[in-house]
Amino acid sequence: MNKNLNQYLLRFVAVVTCASTMLTTVTPYTAYANPVNASDNVYYTEVSGIVTDLTANFKDEKERDCCYSAMMTGVFGEHFNNWDYNRANNDLIYVIDANEPNLLLSEFAAINGRVKYVDFKTGKHYYCSLTKIPLNEDGINEQNYACLKSVYQAAVTLKAQTEGMNVTDKAKVIHDYMVARYTPGSEQDLNAHSAFYMEATGQGICSAYMVMFLLLGRYCGLDVGSVEYWTSSGILHTFDTVMLENGETRCIDVMWDDIENGYAYFMETESANLISHPRMEGMAAGRYAIKLSK
Repeated sequence: MNKNLNQYLLRFVAVVTCASTMLTTVTPYTAYANPVNASDNVYYTEVSGIVTDLTANFKDEKERDCCYSAMMTGVFGEHFNNWDYNRANNDLIYVIDANEPNLLLSEFAAINGRVKYVDFKTGKHYYCSLTKIPLNEDGINEQNYACLKSVYQAAVTLKAQTEGMNVTDKAKVIHDYMVARYTPGSEQDLNAHSAFYMEATGQGICSAYMVMFLLLGRYCGLDVGSVEYWTSSGILHTFDTVMLENGETRCIDVMWDDIENGYAYFMETESANLISHPRMEGMAAGRYAIKLSK
């Protein structure tokens, strides 16, 4: 009886051990599917406070939420959004309904670099990081954490520096700050699409420049929007818009000014911009200029 019981127990332990091994082999994403909640992280209150303040002037709730989520994901990766599906190479950034405009949202999602767009045919659009965001033993991405704090400090400094200025002068201070700090990067560098990467390395392309000017400009009280369009040579390009005190929209392409070391694309009228930035024939430009209440 005891011998049979012992044999049964041994077989039971062996089966459980084998089952555990098989489970580990078959389901390698267990830790990823049940991430530590970012809100329990010791850095959460600090990071959330910074991101909340940076996006406080976003009057469009969807834009604000997307930008907030993108920056929080940049710091906390898989721990911010519980992306509990077996996609270990990606981190979920944001989800919107299929019928919602997603052009500018995709730019905010790219704060951390290139994104993967996924449609599960469930009436939802999913934006995920192209590659998984690496975390250290504290559960954060150190580089993105440092970049977020650096951008925030710059925003606070610029806001104090431009207090009381008119729209044009305020925009020029931010424009000049960016030209002095950043350098146009390579289109072949997938990371160059990331505003965080540009802050870390000093190099970025149009989407990074656009998002950075938008973040800094809105934080300083400017009414900043953006334009994304296909150039006549078939390249997707984006730049910013600013609303003057009289309600007129002006265009600012900080990266092109950085390339040419001048102000040719600073505060262009919309008609002048159509000449300097020719669109591909038959391709409509996507335009999102968000009016902020004064």
